[in-house]
Order: sequence, then C-alpha cells, then structure tokens
Amino acid sequence: MLQDAFGRTVEYMRVSVTDRCNLRCRYCMPEGGVPLLTHDEVLRFGEVEAVVRAAVELGVRSIRLTGGEPLVKRGILELVRALGAIEGLEDLALTTNGVLLGPMARELRAAGLRRVNIGIPSLDGSTWSAIARGPEELAPRATGAIEAALAAGLAPVKVNVVMLRGTNDDPTPWLDLVRRLPIEVRFIEFMPMGPSDGADLFVPASETEARLREASNVAWERAGSEAGRGPVKETWRVGGSPGTIGFIHAMSDHFCARCNRLRLTSDGHLRTCLFSDDELDLKPALRPSIDMERLRALLREAVASKPRCIPMDPRHGRRWMGQVGG
Repeated sequence: MLQDAFGRTVEYMRVSVTDRCNLRCRYCMPEGGVPLLTHDEVLRFGEVEAVVRAAVELGVRSIRLTGGEPLVKRGILELVRALGAIEGLEDLALTTNGVLLGPMARELRAAGLRRVNIGIPSLDGSTWSAIARGPEELAPRATGAIEAALAAGLAPVKVNVVMLRGTNDDPTPWLDLVRRLPIEVRFIEFMPMGPSDGADLFVPASETEARLREASNVAWERAGSEAGRGPVKETWRVGGSPGTIGFIHAMSDHFCARCNRLRLTSDGHLRTCLFSDDELDLKPALRPSIDMERLRALLREAVASKPRCIPMDPRHGRRWMGQVGG
C-alpha cells in the first residue's frame, strides 16, 4: 500500500501518453500549442507498462490514460491491451476530447478499456469551436462520441465541462442530455495553471449548481457519493433522470484532504500534485534498462513527499494543463 505522510492512501494514477493534441482548448494550452517533446523524451510503451506494473504492485488500483489527446498516440490500442492484462489492476480508463473516439470506441473496449471521460465544453458547435479552437465541423464528432461510448459498453461515461465566464457559463443546455442518456455530466471550475491566468474566466461551481436547480424546476435526488474516491463529492438525478450531474469545486473547495492520485507525465516525471512543479524523474529506473526494484523505490519516495495541499498561488507553474495530463 502507498500511503503518504498525511495518511492518504494513493491508489490512482493518471498516465499521460503524449503531449500532442488535435485541439487547443482554452483551459488547457495556449492557442499556438506548446513546445513538443522529442521522440526520445517521451516514454516508450514498455516503459509506461513497467511504471504501471510497479505502481499496481504497490497498491495502485486505477489507471487513467491522458494526453494531450491520448487517441492521437500511434498504437494506443496496443498499450491498452498491455495495461489491461496487468494482474491486480481493477480499473483502466481514458480521458479524451472525443473527436477520435467514435470509430475507436468498440476496439478500445475490446482491448480492455473500461470507461471514458469526454471533455466537451459545449453542445453548441460555434461555442465548442471558440473554446476548443478547432473547426466547428469537428463538434458533432465530439458530442457524438458520447453515444458511441455508451453503445460500445464503456461505462460509466462521464462528460467533463469546464465552465468559462462569458463563453459557456450557461449550463442549462446539458439538462436535456442527462434527462435522455445514462451519463454523468460533471461541471468543473476553471483551474489556472502554468503561465495562464484567466481569473476573469472563473465560474464557481456553486453558481452553476444554483442555475441548474432553478432551471430544472423539479426535485433533485441524490444519486450517490464519491467522497474519498474522486473530486465529485456527490452526484444528483434531476427528476428521476437516467443521467446524473456532479460538480468539481477544484478551486473554491478543493479536495486535497482526500486526494489519492499521482500523475505520470509523458516524459517520465511523476507529479504528486497537479499544481505543484515538484516532480520526480523516473527515467533513471527505466533507461538504459528497466530496474523494477528502483522504480518501486522511486514511487515510494514520490508518495512520501506528496504535499498536504495545493500551493497558495498555483498559477506560476512551468507546465500547462495539457503537458501534465489534467
């Protein structure tokens, strides 16, 4: 078991497989993109598998593949198959912007992927395009990925909606979706990271919830609690809807006290806090050859140094959100 100095058990790791992405979402990276890593800087699949295997041996039970956009990574199905076969791994998930997911959903499920989170900032094509900085004609691919994932048997399907003031801060269009589909829509507070600021973009989750409750005009039923497992404390059904709604108070009411996660960047650095630039380089345990004993020791060292909470001012980090994997 991996336990930090504050008694938190670490059992979840996000694994960024690439820093490349087919979009330039405003909450994730600058319009011109970020300086890309070279081929040699990025971990090979065998190295990723070794890190995951060592983490699972130490008690990690859930792995989430991220990017950039993980589905642009050549051979991603091969990696999913390899990780899905690791004994002791209970949950293998993936976060995507959805643009490439539709045609790949069934293959991913067959390869061992269990569930997906799809980042969709808006159901309106022009608003989606303004936030994602992608051609508007791609918007239907992103939104269509929701039903493709459901049809493929990926469950649960969660939709991540980062709220930005003045752009997509009206959450009410999502009510129709949760009334129609068995998905979880999660409204996320904008998190300034790296050189970005964006204080004027921030929308408190409490404001989003109040607007939804007023617009729905029906009773909300508590659908479940995720306390201790993730950033959503509880989920809600809107008048008996098949879908649910959750809120992530990432900035206004952070969940540091129950944080159970590590983050592996695509260049092999382990981060114990999303907002902290403190990283531990795992490459010495991976190159020129994989040393599993040293890898396990580095994982224990990283967890032992996990901070109690996010820095007072998280905006001055070196990496953008898209370079860390969210």
